[in-house]
Amino acid sequence: MNKYLLTILISLTMMSSLHAEILELDLDQAIKLALENNVNMQNAQEDLLKAKAQRKEAFSSALPVVSAFGQVSHSFAIAAQPMSFPVPFGVLDAAGNPVPLADNNGNTIPYTGQSGIPIPGQHLQQTGVQLVPLELAFGSDNTMVYGLSLTQPLFEGRVIAAIRGANVYGDLATSAADVTRLSVIESTKKAYYGVLLADKMVTVMQNSLEVMQQNLANVTALYDQGKTAEFDVIRADVQVANQTTMVSNARKMKALAYAGLKRSCGLQIEQDITTLGELQVEIETDLNLADLERKMISNQPLLSQLEANVRLMKENILMVKAEFMPSIALTGSYQEMKSYNDDGFDDANFNESSSLALGINMPIFNGFGSTARVQKAKADHRKSEYQQHDMKENLLLELRSIFLSIQESSRKIDAGLKGVKQARKGVDMAQRLYQQGMASQLQVLDSQNASDQAELGLYQAYFEYNSARASLARALGEE
Repeated sequence: MNKYLLTILISLTMMSSLHAEILELDLDQAIKLALENNVNMQNAQEDLLKAKAQRKEAFSSALPVVSAFGQVSHSFAIAAQPMSFPVPFGVLDAAGNPVPLADNNGNTIPYTGQSGIPIPGQHLQQTGVQLVPLELAFGSDNTMVYGLSLTQPLFEGRVIAAIRGANVYGDLATSAADVTRLSVIESTKKAYYGVLLADKMVTVMQNSLEVMQQNLANVTALYDQGKTAEFDVIRADVQVANQTTMVSNARKMKALAYAGLKRSCGLQIEQDITTLGELQVEIETDLNLADLERKMISNQPLLSQLEANVRLMKENILMVKAEFMPSIALTGSYQEMKSYNDDGFDDANFNESSSLALGINMPIFNGFGSTARVQKAKADHRKSEYQQHDMKENLLLELRSIFLSIQESSRKIDAGLKGVKQARKGVDMAQRLYQQGMASQLQVLDSQNASDQAELGLYQAYFEYNSARASLARALGEE
């Protein structure tokens, strides 16, 4: 019993230590996990495998089809074929005497013996034909046959179009996988930056709460000494309560941000993680919108995907038009067959037969169905071109919006750095003046609140800048 309990305790300890293990993530590690575990990436990989299989399937249509066959059949009853069998008979006169056979002159024709000499007194007899009805059965009780058959398409318009379409579909799936990859990287970056922002928000608000709590203690001490009014104590107490609520909300947002990052990386929600990174980055000021537009048009996989879709719709037109073309195929067969009765298997032999045929199928009229399908395929092709043009314009508009967001967030960062520096000076000055009795407690709280807001605004600007750069990388087709 003691051994059993000891085993349970050891197992629980090991499980607890595994659960308590904290995974440290930097941005590159988070992206790597997302590309390996994200469901969207897994679906994209399956689409690539599907496209590869579809290409093989299309090529298989142009290859010969070889099949083996075999059959054993037993006839429980063989159907009889009715027929009339002709039987010759001699012609007799009314007295029952044979009627002699005469030549064209009416002379009877004598019967000639083997020596070629007519026999006196004997003449050839006139004959007639009588049809005797009979039923004859043709076939054997059993039949055994086996062999090989071959079909080789020589020309099939739809097969050629299917092969071309499968190649285009492979390009489309590859571009779609690249689009998914960039989207996963972008969302992971934003989730990672969201975690960094949430950490900073909790830290700033917690520090602000500690300052407010210390201020409440100081105000309470001054009130006890009769050096300040009760109103200042009440105000400080309200400020602590409000800040406590804000810290609680910030912690909730932090928990959600971490859950979102875990979800993006394909980790379990229960997995404890910590991030290794900072929101602060160097600001790039040499971005040019025209250069970015040219780069996007050249590298954006979504545009490549839409281009492949246009080509696929064009191949679909050719596939439908192939219904008007003839199809040519070579067919051949080789077989061995044995027919035997129930008691004659050993006496019967296999009979060999083989054949080779060239077949041509030329469509003439199918009720205008092919014509209608061609019209539909052309309409789909035009729609794909419209979608390609519309998406290109939307991507250019999005790129412009991202570019402006980067510029705006860069200006916010510059202003935020100055604002945080000045706000911290204001807090120090307000606290010194308050200790000297030259400033009110309200001024101290206002300066602290202004410092907190400036710091949070700076971190928010960093987050916006990093998020915009992540979107820019995705728009440019970069990781």
